[in-house]
Amino acid sequence: MRVDVETLTDVGRKRPHNEDSHGTWVPESARELDRRGALLVVADGMGGSLAGEVASRLAVQTVVRAWRDATGERPLDDLYAALDAANQRVHEESGRNPELHGMGTTCTAVVLRGRDLFVAHVGDSRAYLVRDGRIRQVTRDHSLVAQMVRDGQLTPEQAKTDPRRNVVTRSVGVGPHVEIDAERQEAALAPGDTVVLCSDGLHGLVADDELARFASDPDLARGCASAIGLANDRGGHDNITVLMARVTSVDSAAADEALRNAGDEADDDVPRDDDAPRDEAVGATAAGGGATAVRGANSAHLLVWLIAALIVLLVAVAAMLVVWQRIESEKSNLQGRDPGRTGEQATAWRP
Repeated sequence: MRVDVETLTDVGRKRPHNEDSHGTWVPESARELDRRGALLVVADGMGGSLAGEVASRLAVQTVVRAWRDATGERPLDDLYAALDAANQRVHEESGRNPELHGMGTTCTAVVLRGRDLFVAHVGDSRAYLVRDGRIRQVTRDHSLVAQMVRDGQLTPEQAKTDPRRNVVTRSVGVGPHVEIDAERQEAALAPGDTVVLCSDGLHGLVADDELARFASDPDLARGCASAIGLANDRGGHDNITVLMARVTSVDSAAADEALRNAGDEADDDVPRDDDAPRDEAVGATAAGGGATAVRGANSAHLLVWLIAALIVLLVAVAAMLVVWQRIESEKSNLQGRDPGRTGEQATAWRP
């Protein structure tokens, strides 16, 4: 596959410093990109003083490092584990440093691999998929007003101006465990699609249809700048971060091969609760363990085909030898009947 990535962040018009952080990891090797995919991460920190900035930076750094160091055989498990590691890292740092006590951050991470989209998410930063000018949110906000909208207590229009709209119900680092939404969307991507990640400083001021228009700009850098510019024009009351990744081509064969190498993850597209015992969570995602048997069966089939091909080749060589012997025999017979040759010459033609 091929993917173009652009990112941009801005402090906004009201905040003294930027508590948003973001990161990407896109392998330079085309083969490795097919196997691992492209990673995008955005985090929006919270906490007193500079704690929010520290929390978001630690979260992004941990997710990128954990993803980069993983095997890549089970992408959804790797992505989930990366956010879990980020939660532990931020929480431990908060406990060690009194000035950072209670800090937390949102964290949304996506991986584009072949035609599949992998998502792991905590908080109210968002991930979108834009195709042909239409936009679809692929994450669910973990915020008080979003829950109230789902419960029918607020309308979406009321939620946009509700004073509680910045209250999140889940965040990375506040506690020793956090519930992480993790999902694999199969065959979700096609050439020309754009995946967008952003903090609430953007989606709180820029409507989805407006964001779709910016994400459809042929120049992704200009699309990012236009989106942030509009948010600032409307007040820029928070830090603003946006990441855009456009799929320019998908090699189906390479993507399928990467999928086979990654194993069966059909049971992995279920949100997980990190409060469950760790071995239970691993067990819940290990239903694809039969992939090893599948790969073993494929290897056995390949060995059978190779043996069959070798047998056919040996038979063909044997047949050619028989034909050659017959030809030589015929030549000898003809030579023996040739009166112009001596017996010594005729004997020299025999095999």
